[in-house]
Amino acid sequence: MSRAPKQENWSVYIHFPWCLKRCAYCDFATAVAAEIPRQQYLDGILRELQMRTVDLEPRPISTVFFGGGTPSLWGAQPIGAVLDWLDRWGGLQQGGEFTIEANPGALEHAPLADYVAVGINRISVGIQALDDRRLQRLDRLHDAATARASLAELQRLLGQGQLQSASADLLFGAPGQGMAELKSDLDGVLAYDLPHLSLYSLTVEEGTPLAKRVVKGLQSPPDDDLQADMLEQVPLWLAERGLHRYEVSNFARDQHQSRHNLCYWHGGHWLAAGVGAHGHLPGLRGDLRYGNHRDHRRWFAAIETGQLPEVFREDIDGPTLLTERILTELRLSEGIDLERLARDVGPVAAGKLRQRGLRLAAHAPLTVTARHLRLMPHAFAQLDHWVRQLAQ
Repeated sequence: MSRAPKQENWSVYIHFPWCLKRCAYCDFATAVAAEIPRQQYLDGILRELQMRTVDLEPRPISTVFFGGGTPSLWGAQPIGAVLDWLDRWGGLQQGGEFTIEANPGALEHAPLADYVAVGINRISVGIQALDDRRLQRLDRLHDAATARASLAELQRLLGQGQLQSASADLLFGAPGQGMAELKSDLDGVLAYDLPHLSLYSLTVEEGTPLAKRVVKGLQSPPDDDLQADMLEQVPLWLAERGLHRYEVSNFARDQHQSRHNLCYWHGGHWLAAGVGAHGHLPGLRGDLRYGNHRDHRRWFAAIETGQLPEVFREDIDGPTLLTERILTELRLSEGIDLERLARDVGPVAAGKLRQRGLRLAAHAPLTVTARHLRLMPHAFAQLDHWVRQLAQ
């Protein structure tokens, strides 16, 4: 029996794990290689997609996201080949969102315009900072001038109508960054008139080079109070420029929200392929999720023997699904959609959550309506606390 997504169309995530250099703060499934096996990886991705779609119902594909790693190192031809395969299987939806992540200084394998030529219509560039000293402390390969050149190219492609949308990533709370430096970074990026911006707080993840530096006293940990102040101030600055918060770390003009990420946050189904990729699919008894090997050698070994390259596969029961939806949808400015939640976990569980929200709202920064349960904007800095309160 073929399985179809709970939403009308499919979303697809493709992970490309290689980078030119691993950043000090990164704990993603990435690898650094002198020679990137571009064709071998393309062959493996297409084989994984073939295996995974055997029992899935072909439906139009509304979003595709090439993440990493640095997928702009793959080259335009492999990206185009994956999009072509997906188009033959389910069909790329007209007006769909097809995104690639890119890093300044990692575009020598193909300029951004080449990715547009093979079907990419949204590009997200990892700027992180516009100050050379802070970029060096973050172990970024690019400098501020290279970052500005990438932003200028995005502005040109948007202005010519070749891109549907574009985004830049910035880090806040990094060493040497106060409010003035953050405002300078924001003004520098906003000068290029991008319609979407993502801002992430620098976190110290266990096992990363940054964590080792902090333990050895070579670098101070991020200042939590300063990061909270930044998280409160940034939406005010960006709203003045027409970019409004729709998720705790994401800001956009109208019609430029990341539709692919909204699929994640709304608990939709997505197909995923590649090293370290995680997918969320309809199962025989509800939802299921799977995760692939993070080591590219083990991923290749499984593919070459005709096996799915999974580390785990698990069914998601109702209580787990409810908890995860609280975690993901409370991040959104619109909050938890109680009607959608009732369809996915049942009206009883959704009703109990609404009642819990009403009780908490008497003394908590929550707003509860017939349709939504949302966190007030000033409370996003305590998001994890309120998730725990609602999930009890």
